[in-house]
Amino acid sequence: MSLSLLIHLNVNIYIPKGDCTEIIGGKAVKPHSLPYMALLTGRINETHGKSCGGILINQKWVLTAAHCSPEKCIYYSNWTLNISPGTARRGLESQPCFSNKVYNISCFLQLKKSVKETKNVHIKPPPKPVPDIKANTKCFVAGWGRTKEGGAQSDVLLSVDVTVIDRKKCSDMYKKYWPITNEMLCAGFWDYRSGVCFSGDSGGPLVCGGELRGVVSFGKGCGREEFPGVYTFISQYDEWIKETIRTSE
Repeated sequence: MSLSLLIHLNVNIYIPKGDCTEIIGGKAVKPHSLPYMALLTGRINETHGKSCGGILINQKWVLTAAHCSPEKCIYYSNWTLNISPGTARRGLESQPCFSNKVYNISCFLQLKKSVKETKNVHIKPPPKPVPDIKANTKCFVAGWGRTKEGGAQSDVLLSVDVTVIDRKKCSDMYKKYWPITNEMLCAGFWDYRSGVCFSGDSGGPLVCGGELRGVVSFGKGCGREEFPGVYTFISQYDEWIKETIRTSE
């Protein structure tokens, strides 16, 4: 089975080497409790290493961060990365698609064959769009990222609760680095006991009230107090998502 890549570029963002978004302080989720999660593996690019997250938004489409387009495989319905020798993984081949130096808000990976839904594999379609997500809204992010800055990648799927941060406050935090626009959401969580700010895995989901509201895009450093994670606000791309699917099938 193989993938054909269809990339639709929107807001261009350059992320310098060393900046990352990881699952800092996350906890292991119940196996297969997030059945829409996809793991993009292989060499992503020189900055983002070997894997990113993604979301099955319907049977033929995976939504991820644009800088996460993989060179090798997408795996889905895998809770753990520790696969015993001889065990089959539900994998889909892909090809590299664009320059490593240009980073964009989001992209689609179009599957040549539909994913069959099972008890462990379900789609997570984008919900009805909303004008905005209020500050202090409780959400969660998930992925297989590092558990600390500079640390090793988690072997199991992790999630962590985060809180949406006022966009103006977030813009003030990032003003020396990147503009924060209405097409973005900021979220994190400052734990005064451990001194850890939680963000998420590039390309992974930001889920608020059970609805898919964002895709992890970028951050400054990993788990730093002054820099929350930045997410694509998918309500701003609702028409683009629908039109892309409609015109490509």
